[in-house]
Amino acid sequence: MIDNKKHDFNEIVDRTNTDSYKWDYEGQNGKFIPLGVADTDFKAPIEITNVLREKVDFGIYAYGYLPQKRFSDAVVNWYKTRYGLEVENKNIRHAQGLMTGALWMFLDAYTRPGDKILIQPPVYSTFKVVIEGAGRFVENNNLIYKNGEYEIDFDDLEEKTKDHKVRILLFCNPHNPVGRVWTRAELNKVYEICKRNDVIILSDEAHGDLVYSPNKHIPFFDIVKEDEDKVIVMNGPAKTFNLASFYTAYVMSKNETLIEQYDVVYNNYHFDYNYFGMEAFTTAYNECGYYVDQELKYLENNIDYVIEYLKEKMPKMRVTKPEGTYLLWVNCNDMNFSQQELMDFFESAGVRVNNGANYGENGIGFVRINVACPKATLEKALEQIYEKYMLLFN
Repeated sequence: MIDNKKHDFNEIVDRTNTDSYKWDYEGQNGKFIPLGVADTDFKAPIEITNVLREKVDFGIYAYGYLPQKRFSDAVVNWYKTRYGLEVENKNIRHAQGLMTGALWMFLDAYTRPGDKILIQPPVYSTFKVVIEGAGRFVENNNLIYKNGEYEIDFDDLEEKTKDHKVRILLFCNPHNPVGRVWTRAELNKVYEICKRNDVIILSDEAHGDLVYSPNKHIPFFDIVKEDEDKVIVMNGPAKTFNLASFYTAYVMSKNETLIEQYDVVYNNYHFDYNYFGMEAFTTAYNECGYYVDQELKYLENNIDYVIEYLKEKMPKMRVTKPEGTYLLWVNCNDMNFSQQELMDFFESAGVRVNNGANYGENGIGFVRINVACPKATLEKALEQIYEKYMLLFN
């Protein structure tokens, strides 16, 4: 039975010299322990490995024909089994990844150069990169930081969305890097403000499966009250199952006009799909729910371990437990370093983390740490950081 299956998240896999962005670029081929880039060091479920072997053994890798029904059926199944939501096949479209595919296609479909896209810093740095790369302007609706917690500045959101040049709110749910899982009340308030001001909500839910009890991920799809509402969800299995290199994702909207506009852009660029990625995608969503259940327990244990370690041994680094994602947003302001000094400190310990300033000006003094790795890797990294910490703060 599937309930008896067990994945070994403690397994150490040497990823150096495998063309890994995390280990070969960020980690410089083993020089540093990389705790930045948001992928995991866990093997994908064995079911995915097996189905990929079958496709490799077939031996012909010619042009494909997108299996739209099989693809969308997998999404329908996932939302029904994981979230208890009914999603219709007609509302689902394929995308070549989220940032590399869906986001810039949406910008092409729904905006023009000079339009503004609203984001909520500190937020995933690639949002700004893609928006500005497409010739659009970034408008900030900064999150409010209060007593170690983040909340949405709804008054500012109301004012910013009144600007007729603001076309899209690019929403992050769960939020990367701060780890908030937005409540239904918060999502409803965002929905009402954007609807009132005719702003499209584009919800990036890449970390949606990675939420810790008692918190619950509420897909923005579940907030929509009318089919014509301008709400789009983009998602995929990349974060959950460590499948980022396949660039296989999806978008969903009940709004037929938005879907039709997306289709025009998709077809104009004559996009195809990843032959292997499609098999990994459908297998993950149809057969691998057990993997996610076990992964969540492992990740939460890692999170608790790091938080307790910092609290006991390095109290100048403060972190609030995230409600979702495998990312820790660590407040290092008590160390009294400049941002460059802060990054140099971690590198001197042989560890690389993500620079909080990359997520917005309100990320200065912070770093982002990825805990999606075997606990032994975390233990080694923390020991190295502690050694340097004690030289400065003993």
